[in-house]
Amino acid sequence: MSTRSRSTHRVVGITEVARHAGVSPGTVSNVLNRPERVAEATRLRVESAIAELDYVRNSSGSSLRSGRSASVGLLVLDVTNPFFTEVARGVEDEAAESGLAVVLLNSAEAHERQQRNVRLLAEQRAAGAVVMPVDDDLSDLLWLNRQGTSWVALDRGDVAEDVGCSVSVDNHAGGMAAGRHLIGLGHERVTFLTGPFAIEQVRRRHEGLRAAFEEAGMDPGTAVRVVEQPLLNPAQGERAVDTILAGGPRQRPQAVFCANDQLALGVMKGLGQRGLRVPDDMSVVGYDNVDIADLVHPGLTTVAQPKYELGRAAMRLLDSELNEADHVHERVLFTPELVVRGSTAVYRP
Repeated sequence: MSTRSRSTHRVVGITEVARHAGVSPGTVSNVLNRPERVAEATRLRVESAIAELDYVRNSSGSSLRSGRSASVGLLVLDVTNPFFTEVARGVEDEAAESGLAVVLLNSAEAHERQQRNVRLLAEQRAAGAVVMPVDDDLSDLLWLNRQGTSWVALDRGDVAEDVGCSVSVDNHAGGMAAGRHLIGLGHERVTFLTGPFAIEQVRRRHEGLRAAFEEAGMDPGTAVRVVEQPLLNPAQGERAVDTILAGGPRQRPQAVFCANDQLALGVMKGLGQRGLRVPDDMSVVGYDNVDIADLVHPGLTTVAQPKYELGRAAMRLLDSELNEADHVHERVLFTPELVVRGSTAVYRP
């Protein structure tokens, strides 16, 4: 059931911290900005009050006057991935229509960095945030909401409506589309090359791939092998090629389905460096349909996500959360499409 998204949390001010610690507001300010000027016992008492009251310092002068800045945060997994460039363009275009500026932040696929960026958004009194979580732990977003900052989860389809808004693509359907395509070409052994399985999106793509083999009456446990890399970038894809090829020609996969285009481009490069041709010796499928997928040779077969539309939809939901008192949480789900290019072909033993 949907719930109202407006937070009723009261933001704690520096005066309340001072009263709780039994000191002046100036002393609290010194602890925050010039702790060396404060006696250790007093500093510890103030820090204890800050922790007990869950106080977040307000770094924005304009926010002191209005209670909310004119900016929103966009926290993505990897700013070097061109997928996020299009998403950011969609967020920014939609935000501009509401007179809001977008601050781009990068988690680098690390939960600790996500935590720091989320806290920074709270300190800066951002009007709201569009966040792509690095894993299943949503505690950072729940904490952000307790600070009075609304958020929308991007590319996460498992966020319950009673928790928050979300915009995502049906990754299970995308995985099935890739699997059906490869099965239709006669491929019976496929390696799924992925980043960390802590990322919900890649798990769903893997599940969709396995479902395609089950649908075709084949055992996914035999047909699908998983190779997991720490990051989702071309260097990791290139590095994974030796693992993919391990076991010799009879054990190697007939095709590789990559969790994103970045990995796929790295795999294509790595295969070429080892004298293997795509798709004659091995088919390769990516995910995202970034611009360069159509510029490499052969062109990369990939599952296309509506990147720009994802960004606009996320920002549209966030704007509703900020400006509609009776707005309820929503989930928006897009359907991906398979784009067939030259990197896949009929398997010929």
